[in-house]
Amino acid sequence: MVYRLTRREFVRTAAAAATGVLGGMAHGGRGAAAEANRAAATGQGDPAARSSMRIDSHAHGAYKGEPQAIRDYVAECCKRGVERIVLIQSDETLFDTYARCPEFVIPVAQVDIDTIKPDEISRLIERGAKGIKFIGPMHSYGADIYFPLYERLCQCGVPAVFHTGYLMVGLFEKGGRFYEKPSLIDITDMRPAAIDRIVRGFPELKILMAHFGNPWWEETWKMISTHRNVYADFSGGTAYRRSMLMWSEMFAPDGNLDAASAGKLCFGSDTGYFSPGSHQFTDYIAFYERFFDRVGMPADLRAKINRGNVLQLFGLKA
Repeated sequence: MVYRLTRREFVRTAAAAATGVLGGMAHGGRGAAAEANRAAATGQGDPAARSSMRIDSHAHGAYKGEPQAIRDYVAECCKRGVERIVLIQSDETLFDTYARCPEFVIPVAQVDIDTIKPDEISRLIERGAKGIKFIGPMHSYGADIYFPLYERLCQCGVPAVFHTGYLMVGLFEKGGRFYEKPSLIDITDMRPAAIDRIVRGFPELKILMAHFGNPWWEETWKMISTHRNVYADFSGGTAYRRSMLMWSEMFAPDGNLDAASAGKLCFGSDTGYFSPGSHQFTDYIAFYERFFDRVGMPADLRAKINRGNVLQLFGLKA
């Protein structure tokens, strides 16, 4: 039997995390999250507590544990600053995990852009997918051949998540981690500039550009600063390793914050979830906090980046 974490249970679990009651989180009568909040007020402590709670816009993994383990895991994530995740998967584990903890998971179905049909996209959305992820195309994302897919997304009112930029070797080649594509991947087909042509044809389509277009950073900045429905995240293994000087010059040139473009960012990690005791997303929380501090990000924009933009993209309530 699949256990569903109800809204009441989720709220109770999150509240327990915040007060340190669940699973030995209390320390001397004061919860771990409460201690972190007190430290944040004085400018000290874990960076996870220094901004609002977060929704991770790019997560992977599958959960097959027991009901109590689900509660404990959600509580641990909440304690560390992540209240929900956009779970991106390409198989049945997506919907199974969503059924087990619907208040924690926002399901996005990863598909083969070269083989999927518009009606198949509709069926995935009918099953509960809140968005569709595209990756590894055989043509530019902006090619006409993909337009029927984008048109269907517009009709269904759900966003598209695009893998942008470099794609590691060994995913779509023969014997790779995923399925084998008919030809070799060309990462220039996933350049951020390709999004521009999509937007010209489908201006109402909401788009999240994953990985900030590595290594075409400036192209991504131009897309989010120009098109009102295009957003981007710093997820993946490269963006958060780049110099903070580079990011500050992009979003706060000469020390002046470009609030319009910065306000189109989303918190994202591209890390795995549901492994007890492993919380790799904390490295990304630390990176985003350093970025916020470096560019002088005000509290309202921090909240948009941490969770507000994801809620808006996926049409969800706070």
